[in-house]
Amino acid sequence: MRTNFHTHVNRCRHASGTAEDYINCAIQSGLKQLGFSDHAPFPEDCFGLRMPYKELNEYLNELDELKIRYKGKIRLWKGLEIEYLPEFYHYYEKLLVEYKVEYLLLGEHYYKTSRNETKNIYETDFTELYVDYAKTVAQGIRTELFQAVAHPDIFMINPWNWDENCEKATDIILDAAVNYNIPLEYNANGIRRGIWEFPNGKRYPYPYETFWKKAASAGVRVIVGSDCHEPSQVWDESVERSYQNLKKLGIVPEMELLK
Repeated sequence: MRTNFHTHVNRCRHASGTAEDYINCAIQSGLKQLGFSDHAPFPEDCFGLRMPYKELNEYLNELDELKIRYKGKIRLWKGLEIEYLPEFYHYYEKLLVEYKVEYLLLGEHYYKTSRNETKNIYETDFTELYVDYAKTVAQGIRTELFQAVAHPDIFMINPWNWDENCEKATDIILDAAVNYNIPLEYNANGIRRGIWEFPNGKRYPYPYETFWKKAASAGVRVIVGSDCHEPSQVWDESVERSYQNLKKLGIVPEMELLK
């Protein structure tokens, strides 16, 4: 059964295609379930690369209408990808209870440092900060407000070699995932980004093989996410390759995130 629970739409301002465009491509590709998880806005629009807060209701109402229109053709889920930051704890509860969002995908682009500063994972100056990133992810997992963790190894997009801080960060995330029985996402968009040149050679920015070897040993639950930003990416070669890579690692990914 083909499914995908990491889907963006044009509302985030860095993806193309409407929600209905993704649905049509998903049906053509044989998907049985499609979860929408566009980047969630925060009140006062304090972070970029996402829909404005004023569009949140429009996004959710549109998905409610599409769920009715495509009933019997494909199972649709109404979700959001969002960072965990402790000061927004009640906002996450509000999204789930008042806005009736069906799932939150923990996509930690911003995280808290030990000095309580908010940092962007794409702008990490040294690997010690990966530990702070991992601790923030683990805090988010422990709230039990999130259904899965998107691209948990995204910290490897930075130009630093794998070291003891990477090991420690990985262990923190894996321990939390196992203890709280939450799936980690093997993200196809990292493969879709192509091969990059790093100080220690050429590779995909993520998924990072060492991270996933440790995940395989830990027995963590895993799900593949397309992280599609164009309708044609809902199920493409990068998604296929993700499943192939996991098979080589001895990981059997789950196909259903929600029931």
